[in-house]
Amino acid sequence: MKKLVLLILFTSSVYGQKSELISGGELCVQIQSAIKYLKADKELKTRSFRFGSKIGNGWNYEIYFSTEYVANQLEIEKEKVFEFDKSKTYPIYKRLESIKHKTTELELDCVKKKRKPNVELSKLDKDNLLINVTTNRVGKEGSNGIAYLFIFKNGKIINVYKSSWIE
Repeated sequence: MKKLVLLILFTSSVYGQKSELISGGELCVQIQSAIKYLKADKELKTRSFRFGSKIGNGWNYEIYFSTEYVANQLEIEKEKVFEFDKSKTYPIYKRLESIKHKTTELELDCVKKKRKPNVELSKLDKDNLLINVTTNRVGKEGSNGIAYLFIFKNGKIINVYKSSWIE
């Protein structure tokens, strides 16, 4: 039964909204590259990463990184997005806005699931990965951390955007 679930997981487009498929191996390479980057980030107060058992379908892109995502999709600088042709930017923003929060069970050997995770993953398409790291928890209702958007090309990180958050 577990093999059937894994087969379905890796043969269907469960990551993100586009129909681009990414294999578990490719996703592991992206996660490992991102974690290596996070461990070297001096601003991040934690070096212990505890993963949950789910991956999001592109949520939080519209909150933290909509401009950066659109710039990457159009291969332009972030600062030029609002000057760019609206007929090209609007559909991308609209797609980000219409994402319904959904998660999928994550079954990868490279991610060890732990109790009380402090790392959430979200993937909108093949060439990017959003990692949300919780750095502090205050009781049941509050926490803060840093969200990172990693942009990949040919398996290598080409851009990283980050944004602090609090809830």
